[in-house]
Amino acid sequence: MKNIIIITFAALSIILSSGCKKKKTTETVDPCANTVCLNGGTCNDGSCACPLGFSGADCGTQRTPTVIVTSIKVTNFPGLDGTNTWDAIIATNPDLLAVFKKVSTGATILTTGVSTDATVGTPYILIGVTPTIISDFTSQYTLELWDKDTGISAPDDLMGSVTFNIYTSTNKFPSTLTVTSGSVTFEVSLTYTF
Repeated sequence: MKNIIIITFAALSIILSSGCKKKKTTETVDPCANTVCLNGGTCNDGSCACPLGFSGADCGTQRTPTVIVTSIKVTNFPGLDGTNTWDAIIATNPDLLAVFKKVSTGATILTTGVSTDATVGTPYILIGVTPTIISDFTSQYTLELWDKDTGISAPDDLMGSVTFNIYTSTNKFPSTLTVTSGSVTFEVSLTYTF
């Protein structure tokens, strides 16, 4: 009888203990489920990996760069100087030259080479632009478009100008900045260092 009680007790212990075991879970918690990354940042194991130019826990802080002008393209310009051609010689087109200036001082930052006999409606990447660092990126700048004249067509004619801010805290580091005023449009190619 004693053996029957021991066997019964052992059987009951096994049955009761098997019913009390915890269920193993195979669910994993996504560490990025509640993480929001701004400005193109990506979540990696619960933390934001920020793109170039942004920092902070959520990539919400735009860093201050050094801006470098790498090229200037003219995409629109007036075909006539009022009702006359830009050059005194009939049937010739303007010879495009751009001058990049800082507004507050009037200082010339760079002057491009000349694109000769430019046809209206055709974009021109102006030659002679060496990468130029803009260290005072919060100032306003002006791009002037000139018809470079020589001989009987001299002096040079101002075709138009655009005043703009090369950098703002919300422009998210464009590789091309398009600036327009009247019938003159420039595309300024930019790179940044931090």
